[in-house]
This record gives sequence, structure tokens and C-alpha cells, in this order.
Amino acid sequence: MPTISLIIHVTAAAVLVGPQILMFFAVVPATWLIEDDEKLKRAVLKVVAGRFGMLAGVAIVTLLVTGLYQYYTIVPEHVRAAPNDYMFGIIFSIKMLLFVTLIVLIYLHTFRYSKKIATLSDQVIALESDPSSARREEGRRIADDLERARQKSFGFSTFILLASLLTLWFGVALGHESFAWAQLG
Repeated sequence: MPTISLIIHVTAAAVLVGPQILMFFAVVPATWLIEDDEKLKRAVLKVVAGRFGMLAGVAIVTLLVTGLYQYYTIVPEHVRAAPNDYMFGIIFSIKMLLFVTLIVLIYLHTFRYSKKIATLSDQVIALESDPSSARREEGRRIADDLERARQKSFGFSTFILLASLLTLWFGVALGHESFAWAQLG
């Protein structure tokens, strides 16, 4: 059973990190090509972000469950009893700090940037159908605000991706028994 748990854990990590890399390097930049149709851009991003969010949520829960299972079944009793006497304690602490940081960053991104972008996008879409010059000027201002919000969101996503990769790398280090279970001092 520990091997199955490890396989599921690694798969969940791949499901969490892989789509982030795809979103960061391909999907979001591809949406930059949709310049004159905010409604289409919004629809594409809504579907992609919704599915990504669902995958990320399932992956995070799976990582927590399988990670706890592995801690209590794979990590030797003597290492669990005094984790700070081993490299494991340092690596595990950093990995958990990074994981919590990742969760916080995802939360902040969702409720700070995503909500603001959705609101601004809705305003742009509503104003696109109004031909009056005053509304067009307001639409350009809101469109500029939307573009700035999207740029900030993309920049913030860099930190999310970095936190994900670092968490993954520390997880790999935990799996290297001769390194992680080595005694300190």
C-alpha cells in the first residue's frame, strides 16, 4: 500500500504543477492573441481556469491525504520520533512551509486578481455594446485597468509557480532516503 500511496502522491503533484506550467507558458500567453473580443477571451479563460481550479483542488486534497499516510507508514519511527535529528526535519519543515505558502498564494490570486479581472471584464463586455462616445471612453479606461490587472495577475502567478516547483523539489529530496534520513551532526 505505501507504494500505491506514493504513486498517487506523485501523480497528484504532477496534476498540480503540470497544468500550472502549461497555463503560465502557453494558455495565458495564447489568450493575449484574442485582442478584439473580450467576451471570447473571458469565456476561454473561464473554462480553462475553472477546470484548472477543479484539478488543483483535487490534487491538493490528494496530496494532503497521501502525504499524511506516507508520513505514518513510510517514514521510520526513529525519524518521526526526532525529526530534527535528521535532514528529514529540515527538508520536511521547508516543504510544508512552501506548501502552506502555495495554498495562501493560490487563495490570494483567486480572491484578489481573479475576482477583480472578472469584474473589469464584465464591465468591458457591457460597454462594448454601447456605441456612445462617452461610454467608449469609459470602456477604454476600464480596458486599460483590466490589462494592468491581468499583467499583475500574470506576475503574481510567477510566485505561485515558483512555490509549486520548490515544494515539488523538496518533496523529491524527502523521497531520497539516504539523504533525508541522514542524521545531523
